[in-house]
Parts: sequence; C-alpha cells; structure tokens
Amino acid sequence: ENAAFATQDVTFALITLKAYKYSSNIVLVPVELLQDSSIDIAAFLARKLGERVGRAQNTHFTIGSGASQPTGILQKTTQGKAGNTGSVTSITWDELIDMEMSIGPAYRSMPGVGYMFHNNTLTVLRKLKDGEGRYLWQPGGNVTGGPPATINGYRYTVNNDVPAMAASTNSLVFGDLSRYLIRDVRTVQLFRFAEHYMVNGQVGFLAWARADGHLLDAGTNPVKHYTNAAS
Repeated sequence: ENAAFATQDVTFALITLKAYKYSSNIVLVPVELLQDSSIDIAAFLARKLGERVGRAQNTHFTIGSGASQPTGILQKTTQGKAGNTGSVTSITWDELIDMEMSIGPAYRSMPGVGYMFHNNTLTVLRKLKDGEGRYLWQPGGNVTGGPPATINGYRYTVNNDVPAMAASTNSLVFGDLSRYLIRDVRTVQLFRFAEHYMVNGQVGFLAWARADGHLLDAGTNPVKHYTNAAS
C-alpha cells in the first residue's frame, strides 16, 4: 500500500507489409465458345482463375523467401523438435508430443493453434500404430480423443506447399497459426477485355490480386517446425 507503481516500456518492432501483385495471365476465349456453350464460361473462368491466383499466393505464404514476394511461415519458424535417428520420412507419437510441448502453454490454448503439413505427412500420421499393431487413427478422423479431424485434440490443415517428409526437411508446423498475418488489398479482381482481342474473334479474361504476408513473432516463437532426421 501507498507504494508508487513501477514503469515498464513496451518495445515495438516494425514489419512492413507490401502489396505483391499476382496475375492469372490473360486467357483468350473464342467468341463462338462464349455464345454456344451451355455453361456460363465467364463464371467458370472467374472461379478457375481465382484458384490459380490463390495457389500462387499459398506457395509464397508457406515457403516464400521474402525477396520480391511474401515471407512464408516456414521462413520465420524456429525448430520445435528434431527427428530422432531413423525418422527420415516418418515421425513417432512421442515426437508429436515433444513438438506440441515445445510451444508455450499460452499459445497452445489459443483458438488458432494447430498443425499444418503435406498430404503425404497425413498419410504417415494415419499409419501410426500402438505396440499391439492397432492404428492410433480412429474412425471419425481423430487420434486419441478430441473432435473429428484433430490430432491429440489439435486441428490440422493439409497444405501441399509444406515440404513432404525427407532427410533434414522441415516437414511439419505446429503452433498458433493465426499469428501469420496476410494483407489482402481488396479481393481477387476479374477483368474482361471485350474489344482488345476482337480482331481475332476472342475475349480476354484476367484475374489479379495484391497481397503480402508475415509471421508475427515478437521473439516468443508462437509457431515452430519439426525437422526430419538426416539419416
């Protein structure tokens, strides 16, 4: 009582999120196809070109170098667990537990906490067995409890831009994935060039977007990666 409060400054660092441009490239469609098709070609292209842009962005959000492109999440994570000798293309249940425990308790309780890995890694996890040869992956898509589609109660995301398991490869990510911040400058835009290519009886379609991404860390390592053994 009657004591003065101490002061504690907060140190701020600066991360600049830019706006890198992603383009589907121009797709030329004959006017005859637009007129004769029984489906809405323009709507179909809008969806497919949007997917093309999204795939390009996802690659950079995952493994981007940060040079003239977003900084991928795997560029900023630290190692949470190195695979034991022999875990070149595999992972054990104990290593999964070590991976989870490498993250601070505060982050493990966040809504955005979870795993992210390649589809081939999901295959490896689904084949894990106990000492009696029984699969740990139970019907309903969960491993040892928790809601469906979780691993030990943590959700997972299949992302094929995360490298598949191989020697000395960072093949699995765990932590508060919501700490990866994506800046979208508006939504994906679709442009239709109705006259420019008409000399050849064609209409051009182009989708493009601007975005950047970076992992917010502040030195507390909210997301870490698992590294497979070298041999």
